[in-house]
Amino acid sequence: ERNMRASLIMALLLLCTWSCGEMVNGQQQQQQRRQQQQSCRGRHLRAQQPYETIRSEAGTIELSTRQENDELDCAGVEIIRETIERDGLSVPRFHNTPQIVYVVEGEGRFGVVFPGCPETFRRPPFGAGQGECQRRRGSRQEEEREEEEERGSEEQRTRRDRERARDESSQRVRRVRRGDVVAIFAGAAHWWYNDGDKPLRIVAIADSSNYQNQLDKSYRPFFLAGSPATRERREKLGEGRNYGGNMLAGFDANMLAEAFGVSKKTAINLQENNQGRGLHIRVTEQHRRRPGQILSLTEEDTEDDSGPTENGLAQLFCNMRLRHNADNPEDADVFVRDGGRLNTINRFKLHALTHLNLAAERGVLRPRAMFAPSWLSSHAILYATRGDARIQVVENRGRRVFDGRVQEGQFLVIPQFYAVVKRAGDQGFEWITFTTSHSPIRSSFTGRNSVLKAMPQEVVMHAYNISRREAHELRWNREHEFLILPPGQQDYERRRSDQ
Repeated sequence: ERNMRASLIMALLLLCTWSCGEMVNGQQQQQQRRQQQQSCRGRHLRAQQPYETIRSEAGTIELSTRQENDELDCAGVEIIRETIERDGLSVPRFHNTPQIVYVVEGEGRFGVVFPGCPETFRRPPFGAGQGECQRRRGSRQEEEREEEEERGSEEQRTRRDRERARDESSQRVRRVRRGDVVAIFAGAAHWWYNDGDKPLRIVAIADSSNYQNQLDKSYRPFFLAGSPATRERREKLGEGRNYGGNMLAGFDANMLAEAFGVSKKTAINLQENNQGRGLHIRVTEQHRRRPGQILSLTEEDTEDDSGPTENGLAQLFCNMRLRHNADNPEDADVFVRDGGRLNTINRFKLHALTHLNLAAERGVLRPRAMFAPSWLSSHAILYATRGDARIQVVENRGRRVFDGRVQEGQFLVIPQFYAVVKRAGDQGFEWITFTTSHSPIRSSFTGRNSVLKAMPQEVVMHAYNISRREAHELRWNREHEFLILPPGQQDYERRRSDQ
């Protein structure tokens, strides 16, 4: 009985500690949000592109920061666009902020490390693809026979097998492709590798106002390898400052050698190799052609996204799903045959977003279709991935703070509760919106869930000083549609007359 009482007290203490920690974290985040509210007042918005570029051997990083962009400072985020060329490796890094990433184009592999999780993944990260493996299966079998003949005693064979297993072991490596939304925790070391036939392009926001960031309000990447690259401003190409750098280069070589249990020469190689290659390194043919099989999507989908298990917090992170594809029409939250679709990726579809307090919306509009006037309960950063649209944004005083076209490759910051309407151009419009809440609420002026339809008709009549018939039409004319409105007859007639 005494042991049971002690266990109960300990459990209550742990629960109280966790609850208090979550409360403090929430208060810290609210304080940080209040500090940036000054940047949200009375500003006109702009459609823009990342204005700084960091070039490396096998890729580029483009970004815009809070320090030099009032709109991003209002949202408390930074935007990063990264291109990894074919056979390019984005060197391992971590950062002081949580990130939510969208894969715009291409495919590849993504590895992330959680301390304490087992290295149970047994396939080499730069192995051949499935088709290539099948073509080379015969030659591989020959190599294995030759290796078997060269092996000596049973003890030597056992030792070599153990060393090979260690060399090819790691934590889980995930396959990513176009349309994937990926969650990355602050402080989690990760890397990207492009093993596809086209450039791997990703866009992300770093939430530097998140409570997980205890440094200043800027986004800071910490690179575990690579060499500093030149940071170029769009208006002053080639006149930038260094960006990134190998963290190991800052340690004394002797201490580093002792810490790793290697020679001083090896420690110096860790610090100085790959100088001049930057933060994206092209994997050589020798390493790329190692035997092995590519990670299959079937294995990726076996990740467990449930809550904590009997093994505790470590088990939660080790088995957590970190990606969800947002380009699947069957997973769409809103689908309109002639209008488009909307896929929402929030904490209910990707549990990891609960810890990041971030989410995403993937939108597709058919030519000339409209996304109804609405507002979100969080900041939103819209990035156009294809086509163009005319977008209008209105603030609380009824003043239009943006009215213009947003084209592929541009982003637009939409502050919390600002109302926005979109109309796709003649080629349609596709976008990804990142939000600063893991489950933001969207309210609409029109459609099935219209806030006006939910009000008494008399309230609408007197609020707008309109007739009963006008109020009825206002509330019910779009009752069968939700957020996405297909082109109407008036739009078709207007386009025909313009031609």
